[in-house]
Amino acid sequence: KQWYQRRVAITAGGAKWFFGCGGLAILFYDNIGFVHTVRGKSMSPTLNPGPTRSLLREKVWLSRLPFYQPTVGDIVVFKSPKHGSRLAMKRIAGVAGDTVVPSKVMKNTMEAVLIKPGHVWVEADNRHTAGRDSNEYGQLHNKMILGKVTWLLWPWSRIQSLRNTRPPFQQSENREESQQR
Repeated sequence: KQWYQRRVAITAGGAKWFFGCGGLAILFYDNIGFVHTVRGKSMSPTLNPGPTRSLLREKVWLSRLPFYQPTVGDIVVFKSPKHGSRLAMKRIAGVAGDTVVPSKVMKNTMEAVLIKPGHVWVEADNRHTAGRDSNEYGQLHNKMILGKVTWLLWPWSRIQSLRNTRPPFQQSENREESQQR
């Protein structure tokens, strides 16, 4: 009988440890962040500038810290409005109160769009791809944003902070302006 009680105590201790770690992992995932795989070419050349075969896909850190306020230029991961279970990654081009001119023809019009409170406008860095962004599905509600991409973690040769990156099309426009002066 003593052997049985000792075995039950060891098993119970192991279960507490296992479920405690699982609870911590869930808490970490939901409130701190996680590693996310970049798929597709819509964020190229900032992310996935080369081949996108599965082993070569880049990995980023997705920060899920509470009280995140979206700002223009942030790269975010959000639930796709068209496919609720799929995640998408784009750059914020406009926040509440901003006026944005779509970069692609949206519903046969190129009129400026005023961003509603609690919404953002997201666009792909690579404007030559058919990536789905706000040009296709309109303004994105802030509640759909899972977090902000803060670090490029893989491959090792490209590890860098992504907190203050700028879209490539904005960098080329700034270069052209400085050359004209």
